[in-house]
Amino acid sequence: MALLFLLACQQNTKEPSYKYGLISYDSLENKVHLTRLNSLMDPKEIGPRTEVNFNGFILAQKDSRYFVMDQEQKSFVCYQVDEKGIKALSMISMKDIPWEPYMSWVNWIDAHTILIGTVNNHKFNYLEIDLDAMKINRKGLLNVPETSADNNYVGVSGQFIKDKLFVSYTFQKGMMREHIVPCDDTMYLAQFNYPDLTLENTAQDHRTTWPGSYAILAPNSLVYQDNIYVLGQPGGRTGNRKGTASAILKIDTEKNNFDPSYNFKVADGIQEEAYTLHDIGDGLAISSVVQLDKVHSFENYMINRVANYVVLDLKHQKKTQLNLPDVQLDWIFNTIWDEDFAYISVYQQDGKSQIWQYNRKAATLKKGVLIKGAVVRISRLEK
Repeated sequence: MALLFLLACQQNTKEPSYKYGLISYDSLENKVHLTRLNSLMDPKEIGPRTEVNFNGFILAQKDSRYFVMDQEQKSFVCYQVDEKGIKALSMISMKDIPWEPYMSWVNWIDAHTILIGTVNNHKFNYLEIDLDAMKINRKGLLNVPETSADNNYVGVSGQFIKDKLFVSYTFQKGMMREHIVPCDDTMYLAQFNYPDLTLENTAQDHRTTWPGSYAILAPNSLVYQDNIYVLGQPGGRTGNRKGTASAILKIDTEKNNFDPSYNFKVADGIQEEAYTLHDIGDGLAISSVVQLDKVHSFENYMINRVANYVVLDLKHQKKTQLNLPDVQLDWIFNTIWDEDFAYISVYQQDGKSQIWQYNRKAATLKKGVLIKGAVVRISRLEK
């Protein structure tokens, strides 16, 4: 396993301090930018806007560092944000390590260690990386129960809690990207202990399916009060199992099984479909709900404004539509939250992203800063 060090990937304490980093794509310029700012509400607090030239998928962000899987160069790269912009500090060669972007997820093990899960060549693999040292701690296979050769694992995602890893998935004949063959009608669960990563339990649930995919681009599950809430996304954009409800199931992490008493139906699968599950604190989440009367072809999912944002109260299984403009169905990390508020970016038809502040207690919205381009990731840069 080749390992290349340029510099230690440690936080630069001399850089100017900005609280937030917003990565946006400007379609007119065909460029990606990082905008640093100290407030998501006050335009006077907007700092420098720097062009981002790294290629690949952001798998993690820690302080002012972004960790990117560069498929073209087959490397895992640490980038540092400083007063001059963004520069590469160190990298790990991924030449001989299997990884599939649309069938992967990332879990934080501790403050500086991530576990990457991925499906490649009909096998579940894991890779554990120390981000500060920029080294691979270990890699190997996850013993998820095998399936027939004509079945593909799809809809994969994972959550790590305490000393357990929970992997959710389903099956589909044919390639996921074709979106033709409906997926299996069941959500499957494999539970592993940690750190041994030995399979301890399996479970399945027929109430919904397709519990993941694109998990490195947007979340579809979260941890609340030491249990896992995972959104089944069986709709036409993903699993193509039309008529099946988009529902949130609760994984009881003590019993290592689905909670049979919890079934939060977010969309019925006939008039609406739901995708993505963004944690905004206090047992609340934001999801994108697609109105199916606006979908007449697969391309509508991709290019038209067919979705709206809703707030989900996981404890009381309540859905509330936010009074925000309709949006395209995107897989992005466009939310962040703190003690009292949540923030979400909405890409407008004028080519700008409006930041909105959501008051969790009052359930009210307030306009914040306006950013050029489509914001695809909001990060907290300071410790």
